[in-house]
Amino acid sequence: MNAVKAIFMKQLSDFPKNIAVTLMYILFPAMAFLMGNFMGEYGAGQVAMFAAMFAGSTPMIAIANTVAEDNEYKGLRFLVMAGVKPWQYLLGLSGFVLIMSAISLALFVLMGDFGELLTRFLIVAALACISSAILGGAVGIFAKNVQQANAIYTPLMLALFFLPMLAGFNETVERIAQFLFSYQVLVVALDPDADFTRALIVIGANLVVLLAFFVIAFKKKGLKG
Repeated sequence: MNAVKAIFMKQLSDFPKNIAVTLMYILFPAMAFLMGNFMGEYGAGQVAMFAAMFAGSTPMIAIANTVAEDNEYKGLRFLVMAGVKPWQYLLGLSGFVLIMSAISLALFVLMGDFGELLTRFLIVAALACISSAILGGAVGIFAKNVQQANAIYTPLMLALFFLPMLAGFNETVERIAQFLFSYQVLVVALDPDADFTRALIVIGANLVVLLAFFVIAFKKKGLKG
């Protein structure tokens, strides 16, 4: 576990240097805070909207960029030569990303008045962040460099980012968005009558698909730098 801890500490020391990723963790809670000030209240609806956007984009981008950058600049090769196994690298990286995501989710909770829906929101939001992180790992492994990673995850991010927000305005979009893990974050936080079991099933199905995508990426590309 020393290798996992070393990877975790490396991510912690690199965190302030990667301005783009650092801002992702701050941007969405800050936008929810500013919207709350502008509207004079912090309703669960607006906070949940930004939380859904956060879960659908930030963990994915953070992991995809890190893996792609380590691959591009031969950081992965150095780690492999130092005896770090791929699972140790991924565990340390994803552990850091998910802990940072948990901090941002805590900020959403402090701002939003979720009431009796709080537990459901936290469970679904946490699972959504895990789904996003798995997707980011697959994208990072597939990409040869950061630029290619950006090209792959940008359309994915836009779908996970905007479809939940637009679903409330268009039935066709809603029929598509309901199968996305990011949309489930919004649903369980807003609707007391929402089927929580169905939300878990949808996210579970997402996880199965994304894990399969990750396994394919890992078997095809590997993590050798």
